[in-house]
Amino acid sequence: MAIRFCIRQTPTTRRSAVNNSHSSRTAGLTLVELLVAMGLFLVVLTIAFNAFSSSNKLVEADTGRVMANQNVQSALDILAADIRQAGEDLSLDLGVSGLEFDSSGKTVTVRRGITKVQRLPLCFVSGSTIQISGPPPSATTPGAATSACAYSAPTTGVDPTNVADWRTYFTAQGNQSQTAILYRPATSTQTLKVDPVVVTAVLPAATSGSGSTFIYRASVSLSATVPSGYTSSNGSLLVLVDQRRYKVLSSDLILAVGGQTDTQAQVVAYGVTDLTFNSTLVNPPATASSLTMTGPWARIKSVAVTMTSGTAGQGTNKPRSFTATVFPRNIEQARSTSTGSP
Repeated sequence: MAIRFCIRQTPTTRRSAVNNSHSSRTAGLTLVELLVAMGLFLVVLTIAFNAFSSSNKLVEADTGRVMANQNVQSALDILAADIRQAGEDLSLDLGVSGLEFDSSGKTVTVRRGITKVQRLPLCFVSGSTIQISGPPPSATTPGAATSACAYSAPTTGVDPTNVADWRTYFTAQGNQSQTAILYRPATSTQTLKVDPVVVTAVLPAATSGSGSTFIYRASVSLSATVPSGYTSSNGSLLVLVDQRRYKVLSSDLILAVGGQTDTQAQVVAYGVTDLTFNSTLVNPPATASSLTMTGPWARIKSVAVTMTSGTAGQGTNKPRSFTATVFPRNIEQARSTSTGSP
């Protein structure tokens, strides 16, 4: 005998089935709705990215501006301090300027004197060697030396004072090359002549003979051949100076001290693109963007130094210029001397 089961649908059961069927059809998103949502998301993302990019550029620009300010301003302060001290202890009778600059060459040289080191006479010149004490090489007796080159202790072989000063100074500087000036005074028969040179060493003394025939000779070597016009008979002298040379080279401001070359110089500031000068002169009033080794040093009233730089490698590459106006403090002494004033 078979048993049958029969399930009777009530009105509530039928409504539940209809609702479930409707929910299954409306639970997902249509393609149009999805595209709209994605579009809105992209719009919001673009706005956020642009805002971040703008903020980042502002931060980089500010960072670059601050770095440029610190980089160039610090270098300018160092340069201005050196220019302010230009000409200190520099013998005024040499006719040599304490300051030499060239805006087109982006170079400035500051010179000061070295009071503890005496001037040396030129006793004999050969190539890049200058004999600074004793008679010429062809002489066989010490009496052949000029008064400036005569050796004061003919039997001891000890350096005279002026030569000893140079040896002591070079030893204190680690025997590094030093800057000097070759000077030929102006007379009725010759004009003033000056040339910068680099002394590489004070050579060991050479001696010969004994007793009354004892001869002592000391020499210095230069980095290049001695310029023409300097001899033992025209009053030429070799004068050691303290020299600092600033120059813009490959977007760097370099500083060469003593006899350093450009490759040996140290970098003072990076990213410097220009270095210009504008000097105000007096007697008569004038302006100058360059100054030679012979001046006019005594006519300088002030020097405006302008240094231009980018942003030290960050931010917008926007040149920025900084200017310092310097009044060299040793000018008044030079001006008084040149005019004969007390």
